[in-house]
Amino acid sequence: MTDGHHNRVLQVTLDRHAGVELGSVSELIAFDNIVPTGFALSGNEVFMAEAGPVPHLPENGKAVSFGLHSLNVATVASGARLLVDVEFGRGRTLFGLSQGLFEEGKDPGSPALPNTGALMRANADGTFSPIVERLNLPTSLEIIGNTAYVITLTGQIWKIDGIAGLPFGAAK
Repeated sequence: MTDGHHNRVLQVTLDRHAGVELGSVSELIAFDNIVPTGFALSGNEVFMAEAGPVPHLPENGKAVSFGLHSLNVATVASGARLLVDVEFGRGRTLFGLSQGLFEEGKDPGSPALPNTGALMRANADGTFSPIVERLNLPTSLEIIGNTAYVITLTGQIWKIDGIAGLPFGAAK
């Protein structure tokens, strides 16, 4: 799990002993001020979204990866404002969810401006490109097959079909 306020990733384990479930939480990796948000697992590799420090500039919105046993962090893609989640689609295509434009002067932890979010696709050259824009305060992403489900800060759930075939910059 990510801890954006303390810039770290925590590892949670669950053990059963004599019918009793016991768990533990430990720090897996700590970062400088990058604000880790959502993540996706692929085997023993973690792909994590970084919102970046306030004011959440596009170049600081990154998807990074690291192994559970080798904590060497590598940038996968960058260029998404206030990146809040990453998920894999078909063919291991990595998608990111940008909450959007952060208004300067706002308190850290404040949401982005309304209708500035985007569903992004990671490119082979290490950049992100928007495939659906003008999303209103997206916070979480789940991908099943060729469909993205976006949860918003207001509690709405949006369904976006055919994400693999969407051209860059498609309108919502």
